[in-house]
Amino acid sequence: MIDLLLASIVQGITEFIPVSSSLHLIIFDQFFSTKNLTLLIIATMHLGSIIALICFLLIETKNKLVMYKSRKFIKLIFISSIPIFIFGFIFYELVENLNALNILTIFTTIFFGLLLYFSDSLSKENRTLENINYKDSFILGFSQCLSLIPGVSRSASIIITSRILKIDRESSIIYSLLLSIPVIIGAFLFAIYKVQIDTIILEKIWIDIILSLCFSFISSFLTLKVFFKFSRTRGFGIFAIYRVFLGLFLLLQL
Repeated sequence: MIDLLLASIVQGITEFIPVSSSLHLIIFDQFFSTKNLTLLIIATMHLGSIIALICFLLIETKNKLVMYKSRKFIKLIFISSIPIFIFGFIFYELVENLNALNILTIFTTIFFGLLLYFSDSLSKENRTLENINYKDSFILGFSQCLSLIPGVSRSASIIITSRILKIDRESSIIYSLLLSIPVIIGAFLFAIYKVQIDTIILEKIWIDIILSLCFSFISSFLTLKVFFKFSRTRGFGIFAIYRVFLGLFLLLQL
């Protein structure tokens, strides 16, 4: 039970920051060798995170809600979301086979950590969320596909590209968060589709589902508040440094 709660917390903390939540769950499994992290439980964790994100956006960015609901902005999110669903469907089995602690994962952890640092520190930010156009959304959508490579991080790939496109930090974070909604919902529905309902009932794991949902929600919401407040003014350097040191540490463990 403890391993399940810790995994929910780890997933919630790492879901929206640029460090790859899937990598951290792989590391967690290496240390604890837990059998409780079934596809259903992981899907439930994602559900907790998405509920936390929606609550966060409604509370912390309520002044932008009118823009979020505008036809143009919905189109931008739609355009940015199409590529990852297409590539995710095509390369699903390949991605699943690569999703392990190996030299590729370690390389992408370090390399994209360096990219995150330099793209943020060298960016001449002069564009806001309102300035994002269809061309930007197309580019950001394809950059999100890089997150299919283990260790990259969906958040990192979007933030790096946003900073290269001279989009300010706050807008980069918000756009990354908004793009996570269709992706996480899609991953959740796909996981539910693959899970047999009879198994859910027979194994009587409802208590695990409720706990993973709650702990994922709480850790996600608290992390979002800290991440947004800190990074929109101080940048993403701390996450870049963390990624590099984590990658070097994992390299020594091989």
